[in-house]
Amino acid sequence: MNTFLREYQRDGVRFFWKRYAEKKGGLLGDDMGLVSKTIQVISFLSAIMQKTGDNYDVDRRRKHVSKLQDKKEWKKFRKLPPADATWPTCLIIAPSSVVGNWEREFETWGYFEVGMYIGPPAVRADVLNDFRMGRLDVVVTSFDVARMDIDLIDELPWSCIFIDEVHRVKNPRSKLATSFARFTCPCRFGLSGTVIQNGYEELWTVLNWTNPGAVGTRKQWESYVEKPLRVGQSRSASDEEHVTAALVAKVLTEKLLPELFLRRTKQIIQDQLPKKTDQVVFCPLTPMQIYVYKRIIGLEAVENLVMKDQPCDCGSRKSRKKCCHPVHPGDLFKYMSTLIKISNHLALILPSPTDTTDQTARNRELSRLAFNGIVPKYGPSMLRPEFCGKWQVLQTLLREWRKDRTNKVLIFTKSVKLLDMLDFHLSGQGYGFVKLDGSTKQSERMPMIDRFQENPDIFIFLISTMAGGTGLNLTAANKVVIFDPNWNPAHDLQAMDRAYRFGQTRDVAVYRFLGAGSIEELIYARQVYKQQQMQVGYNASLQTRYFEGVQGDKSRQGELFGIRNIFKLHEHTYATKMAIEQANISDLDWAFAYMGSGGGSSSARRPKTKPDGVKWVYEEEAKTGKEYDELRGLGALLFDDDTPEVKHQPNDVEKTLSALGVKYTHRNDDLIAESTIEAQRMQKLLEEKKKAIKKAKQRRQSGKEKSPVPEWPPRRKHHKPPPSPRSKLRTRQRALIEQGLLQAPEDLPKFAQEFAQKTLNEQNDFLRQLDDYARKHFKD
Repeated sequence: MNTFLREYQRDGVRFFWKRYAEKKGGLLGDDMGLVSKTIQVISFLSAIMQKTGDNYDVDRRRKHVSKLQDKKEWKKFRKLPPADATWPTCLIIAPSSVVGNWEREFETWGYFEVGMYIGPPAVRADVLNDFRMGRLDVVVTSFDVARMDIDLIDELPWSCIFIDEVHRVKNPRSKLATSFARFTCPCRFGLSGTVIQNGYEELWTVLNWTNPGAVGTRKQWESYVEKPLRVGQSRSASDEEHVTAALVAKVLTEKLLPELFLRRTKQIIQDQLPKKTDQVVFCPLTPMQIYVYKRIIGLEAVENLVMKDQPCDCGSRKSRKKCCHPVHPGDLFKYMSTLIKISNHLALILPSPTDTTDQTARNRELSRLAFNGIVPKYGPSMLRPEFCGKWQVLQTLLREWRKDRTNKVLIFTKSVKLLDMLDFHLSGQGYGFVKLDGSTKQSERMPMIDRFQENPDIFIFLISTMAGGTGLNLTAANKVVIFDPNWNPAHDLQAMDRAYRFGQTRDVAVYRFLGAGSIEELIYARQVYKQQQMQVGYNASLQTRYFEGVQGDKSRQGELFGIRNIFKLHEHTYATKMAIEQANISDLDWAFAYMGSGGGSSSARRPKTKPDGVKWVYEEEAKTGKEYDELRGLGALLFDDDTPEVKHQPNDVEKTLSALGVKYTHRNDDLIAESTIEAQRMQKLLEEKKKAIKKAKQRRQSGKEKSPVPEWPPRRKHHKPPPSPRSKLRTRQRALIEQGLLQAPEDLPKFAQEFAQKTLNEQNDFLRQLDDYARKHFKD
């Protein structure tokens, strides 16, 4: 088998072996799109079970048991050694949709005696009996069966246990987690490419299952890891909070995780893959969508939700929800899901032929409120262009892509009803397509995939985002559309990886559609927040801090969390665009004030004291968008409160989208890339922290305030002190503008973004050029 493995897969096998030899567990986190993780597991099992890879392995255990039964001990006592007495044993728990895949992989890669612990109780009983007799190497079962039969399974002699897609055990209070925590086998292994999906507590749950107690208690993890990382990610975090978060992330990723967690991304095979672009498209809502959206957020029930904790207007001093304006259970989800539907297609809130009686009644009442009493018919509404701002964008892109007959498109949506609508629309356009959702039988999936991969007339594959599972290897596609975003970024990332994986030979272009100004912008902002959490938790990555909000902290909900942000329409602004541009401009100001040489001298010393220092910059960041003095930076120098529109040369796709009214797009990968400016900021903060610790230590040793250490070499009076951060900022601003590198206020956001994406050397070279210009042209 080793001849078929890539080097990173051999590393995976070594990781399993090392942990197994120490009688401990581990977590393998390979990105989706890397070659199957099952082969690494099977290679490891081949090694510990001493497989030869030839006919000797065929029915090896059964023959061994048969010989034992020929001996006198069996005939006398009817007793056999434990199943793991001669060779190790293994239990594999997997989602029901991939259980069959594990069986096929074992058949492909060796001679294993595998028992499939699925199906009715009688069949399962036979498998357990075979295992107890010592006739099976491996038992494969599903999550639900393992949970139901945990008492029967746990008493068996397992040498190791593997859980595929172990992130499903992420909730410590779930039935799955509590059941699987009962396993007594010490060698527990988890397989998942998306351990951190919604928060750091998920990482603790999975690691604690693989190695109970190795990462502390839940409360310890929350106090020492989770809370510092969450708080440090906020734009308004203090210097101390920011430094603490970076140090915690460093310890987590360098000291704790390497022993327990082996993670590989597609970066290790980047040279073997084509390029991928991940474009986020802010599709404008139609006037009709905006009208209905406003009516919903203006409903009394929604206002009660938003204002539930405010003092009641009757003067009782009680909160509104406990007095005259009660909040009804289920209203939050009801109206939140309604806004998501409106953001995509207004027909989604209408009564449809597939609705149940209860659904029809609810949708009829909701539609009456949304459309002010005049409820449109469902069928004709599907084709009304004013009911769906995204459809015109999709239709235009499909028309452009179809000009090249080699293009193939994947369209994902999490709504089955929306999938049916797209089916209806595409049928009228004459495009060849296939559709897969949760109701598609397993036996029909592979033939459908083969048709899409091989038939040039099949242009589009419509897929439910939630209809995952194995076998969705769709490398024939080079265009991917995520029609509606998911709260959990892992679902959308896995969707696009159906096309971008081993076997793909063409560049892949991904387009994520968002209803501009709607709740979908909030969903996407949460995705960015969670993706940044992944980067921090996995790699201690220093990320640009776009948002004020702190997950789980009601006092710091910012623009991301809380009911107020859910029921809000940004009709004339792009909230995500504003947050990104303000963060980039703030970072640019900091870079101009603190990075580079200053005064053109690469050896210029920093001031011994910090007149305002980093604290000043952080305060200015926190006040972005408010009036304050001229030292705010380029933002204040060139324009006032409103962030201007970006002006640059658009590419062909942007021109097409712009013609449809799309005013803003960006690349998702740019948002979660490591920030060189943040790295420099952190370095400066750590230096300040070390100095403070050293001074405090000196004070403790002397027992009194220590007199200042004489400066050496002594500074002569004619020596010029190094420029302060404020003066550097203002001098570089002036040099930038006088050279014509920044001609107008509307150029600033784009300039700040491009500066942030440069390497550290490129940034410092640019700052050095500004300093050289200033030294030659400006008087002291």
